[in-house]
Amino acid sequence: MSCFFEVFAYIWRFIIRNPHVSPSPSTPSTLTTAQPQVIKYDVFLSFRGEDTRVGFTGHLHAALKRKQILTFIDNQLVRGDEISASLLRTIEEAKLSVIVFSENYASSKWCLEELAKIFERRRNNGHIVIPVFYQVDPSNVRNQAGSFGDAFARLIKKKALTMDKEKSFTDALTDAANLSGWTLRESHPESQFIEKIVGDVLKKLHAMSSSHTMAGLFGIDVRVSEVESLLDMESLDVLIVGIWGMGGIGKTTIAEVVCSKVRSRFERIFFANFRQQSDLRRSFLSWLLGQETLDTMGSLSFRDSFVRDRLRRIRGLIVLDNVDNLMHLEEWRDLLDERNSSFGPGSKVLITSRDKQVLSNVVDETYKVQGLTDEQAIQLFSSKALKNCITTSDHKHLIEQIGRHVQGNPLALKVLGSSLYGKSIEEWRSALNKLAQHPNIKDVLRISYDGLDSEQKSIFLDIAHFLTRSRWEKSRAIRILDVFYGRSVIFDINTLIDKCLINTSPSSLEMHDLLREMAFNIVRAESDFPGERSRLCHPRDVVQVLEENKGTQQIKGISVDGLSRHIHLKSDAFAMMDGLRFLDFDHVVDKMHLPPTGLEYLPNELRYLQWRGFPSKSLPPSFGAEHLVELDLRKSKLVKLWTGVKDVGNLRTIDLSESPYLTELPDLSMAKNLQCLRLQKCSSLTEVSSSLQYLDKLEEVDLFGCDNLRSFPMLYSKVLRYLEIDRCLDVTTCPTISQNMVCLRLEQTSIKEVPQSVTGRLKYLNLNGCSKMTKFPENLEDIEVLQLEGTAIKEVPSSIQFLISLCSLVMSGCSKLESLPEITVPMKSLLYLNLSKTGIKEIPSSLIKHMISLTSLYLDRTPIKELPLSIKDMVCLEELTLHGTPIKALPELPPSLETLTTHDCASLETAISIFNIGRILCDDLDFTNCFKLDQKQQVAAMHVKIQSGEELPRRRIQMVLPGSEIPEWFGDKGIGSSLTIHLPSNCRQLKGIAFCLVFLLPLPHDMPITGISGRSDVLVNYDYHVTSKNGEHNGDDEVVFASRERRALSYDLVSCDSDHMILHYELHLVNHLRKYSGNEVTFKFYYAVSPRGRRVDHESRRPFELKSCGVYLHFDENLPADTDLP
Repeated sequence: MSCFFEVFAYIWRFIIRNPHVSPSPSTPSTLTTAQPQVIKYDVFLSFRGEDTRVGFTGHLHAALKRKQILTFIDNQLVRGDEISASLLRTIEEAKLSVIVFSENYASSKWCLEELAKIFERRRNNGHIVIPVFYQVDPSNVRNQAGSFGDAFARLIKKKALTMDKEKSFTDALTDAANLSGWTLRESHPESQFIEKIVGDVLKKLHAMSSSHTMAGLFGIDVRVSEVESLLDMESLDVLIVGIWGMGGIGKTTIAEVVCSKVRSRFERIFFANFRQQSDLRRSFLSWLLGQETLDTMGSLSFRDSFVRDRLRRIRGLIVLDNVDNLMHLEEWRDLLDERNSSFGPGSKVLITSRDKQVLSNVVDETYKVQGLTDEQAIQLFSSKALKNCITTSDHKHLIEQIGRHVQGNPLALKVLGSSLYGKSIEEWRSALNKLAQHPNIKDVLRISYDGLDSEQKSIFLDIAHFLTRSRWEKSRAIRILDVFYGRSVIFDINTLIDKCLINTSPSSLEMHDLLREMAFNIVRAESDFPGERSRLCHPRDVVQVLEENKGTQQIKGISVDGLSRHIHLKSDAFAMMDGLRFLDFDHVVDKMHLPPTGLEYLPNELRYLQWRGFPSKSLPPSFGAEHLVELDLRKSKLVKLWTGVKDVGNLRTIDLSESPYLTELPDLSMAKNLQCLRLQKCSSLTEVSSSLQYLDKLEEVDLFGCDNLRSFPMLYSKVLRYLEIDRCLDVTTCPTISQNMVCLRLEQTSIKEVPQSVTGRLKYLNLNGCSKMTKFPENLEDIEVLQLEGTAIKEVPSSIQFLISLCSLVMSGCSKLESLPEITVPMKSLLYLNLSKTGIKEIPSSLIKHMISLTSLYLDRTPIKELPLSIKDMVCLEELTLHGTPIKALPELPPSLETLTTHDCASLETAISIFNIGRILCDDLDFTNCFKLDQKQQVAAMHVKIQSGEELPRRRIQMVLPGSEIPEWFGDKGIGSSLTIHLPSNCRQLKGIAFCLVFLLPLPHDMPITGISGRSDVLVNYDYHVTSKNGEHNGDDEVVFASRERRALSYDLVSCDSDHMILHYELHLVNHLRKYSGNEVTFKFYYAVSPRGRRVDHESRRPFELKSCGVYLHFDENLPADTDLP
């Protein structure tokens, strides 16, 4: 794969470094590749914008989006009569359509054209349609009567419709009104109505997904239903279910189909394959926290409270696939053993394994996967071996015998069936005879392999040993194979696919574990001595060959993904391996050591060389590299790559990133086909060879983090797509003339402008820290991500509203920027806007009106005193930050809001409106240093919320604010850091429990102050002890019946000088306390300061110096006495 196709992965990597520039996960990315993928939406929304865009339809769209339902909404305000071909295609490809009929729907020819197209599709292929009648009577739609009919009559008169067109519209209206749909009267609450519609959409999508996912998977429906039953999807209990069975029996397939069926019930899904993925802990933490957070915080473990707190906030489905060793689960034990306090309510965990003992002490239930029934086996085998061919009686008889021999194993049936497709009856009988002699499943799979020609066998073995790991992108793997065999291998790849020996996903080549094991056994059978085999990938074999210099010219490839110990190589470790074409050492940094003289020899036949942490100062002088296509020596100890000029005309990629000792690059003038040059974080590199400027196939140059780079040559490659140079103050002009640039990052350079000739096709532009940049860049027609943080720009042009692809704009720290232009057209792609630390005093109402898709708005440290009242109409807004602003009051906020940041808002007086937003209570409410805030009003609003009985998204509310008086509604109060209360004799109607802690501030001087990004995280923990005086348990008057796990509440309290308090309400504790009605309970509160939010050991806690504390028991008389809270 050429570097151009990797550009977009890099764009996203740079976006991920700052999560605030990422599009919302529920919104389709607007970044495109060289061959844009057509987005296939779950739902097409048809509506009359003037009637419902800002209100009902906007809220419906936001609700669908929150459920991860990919929904198309046309945000174009001014539309003609004819709908575009792209819109027609969207209707064709959407899974279902939701039509919002409002009073003026039929006055729009555009809406009726959409409607007619939708029902044309319904008549042709049964397209699912959900009509919604918004304050209109379905009978008026059916008969085109009333005010709805009047609107339609006006359209007919105004547009002079043909009779055929009019009939198509009336037929569609009648058909729609005859369908079962949803009717909203004026008296009905919209929020509940929308929830029902979303539920209906989910149900229908679920049914469609299930039928599509299960197509061709014989017998899967019963197995999936049985696993779903064990998971108890309706329960809020955290359950772990194991799926156990032999290799190839379908464990992974069952887990994948379960995920597909139930995905809408979960906020997040994590699927990990323990055989094919490395560093799953990091993958899981990246999934949970985001890569930027993970990079910032460094090493984290599953025990860290920072991790646990966030994991408890989501309802997740975790799938751990191919767990065949107890060691695999070692670092997951804490999470799994403490499942109810580790995961959010209703979370589920699926673990698949061939070994029942691995599951025995972990799971709540185990599902054993049986082989297919005789009938199912016959169906599956026939679908592969016969396809559309005519079945004879001989075929039927042989199929029955073959099915019995492979014991209903789906993989064996697929592979063997595919290998017999198109073969004669005699060949079928021959295969059956082999089965009779070798009934082992692996021998069955070998039959298909034996039918390949010699090069196809070799390609199969190469893929199995080297090219199936997740980091091998499919086209890149095929390109390497092309180089190995000196020709295109596409035909051979397709042959392997046809025989079910490999699978392909959109991104990689895949192979079943049993087939890989078969490939390993084939290579092991070549010789008893590893050094005489063609391929090595088992660490034990590789270490033996390298440490003992046992290599031979038979070895074609070596691949190792991680070593368990350090190994020491001789300088001539590869001297006897003249046939070596592929060398891949991954995750071996600082594990491989060479003598001081370095490496003396590498085979000239090498096509691919990756050695992470390469331990030599240069490549061997004798290494010609004339066949080399990819060179990856990241994290090496290189000082220089080689001396002089080498004939490296085949070289496509050089990656020397994170090589801290590299001081220079060689002359690369002979690298005429070089496409990618990556030198990230080569901190000793001071200059780059001028030979680069003549490489006319160069597509990507990445010098991120080369802090000491002082000069850079002009690049004349016209195909250059991606360029990153940052922190190079000597760069004063854009070092490229390419008009095909897609991604340009010139952070912290001295440039003053970017030429318009370069910006025309840019999708990503980062000029952060370019303090001499005073003018907003021009000619950005295709821009999607624009980062201008810390520039000297004073004005944003009004033309910004015409950047139709812009999804992220960052202008934080532009202190000279004091106003924003009026916006007159919708900016429907813009998702993220960061104006923090600018001089902007107000947000124009036109901006609020037209940024209709905005999900994140950052206004920290700006002089803004008030927000427009119309902010409530930003129905997609999920994140609003106002930290350190002089804002006085929060207006009504949009119901979609999830995160609100208000600490250090010293002028804030009231914020009770936030308690009307259910989703915002997912996060802690932090009003630290908001001294003008009406404490009593805020606390009373929280009390009302608790008493309302409304469902709490995270089963808790948590708020910190200035104050020193425990509210009156707290019945039990005490001085200091502990409090004993007496539980009533009957606690069956106990609904929740609240704590109030008043801190003695400032915090003690001996408190160890450390924290995230310079901020200190004070962790407040509590234990509770239930004490009985009835003489039980050996007559002891004070017996501890229970000691609950400590809970952590994290706040930035170190900067506070005056009293603050925390109010914390939760449901988690209730079921435990109910068991101890009539007993005394003592709560003890502790503190600890945790570096980077990590979990605190029990021994490191200290009693908190609290002024006072209180406990409130919330009883609900309407709660049935025998109800357990989830």
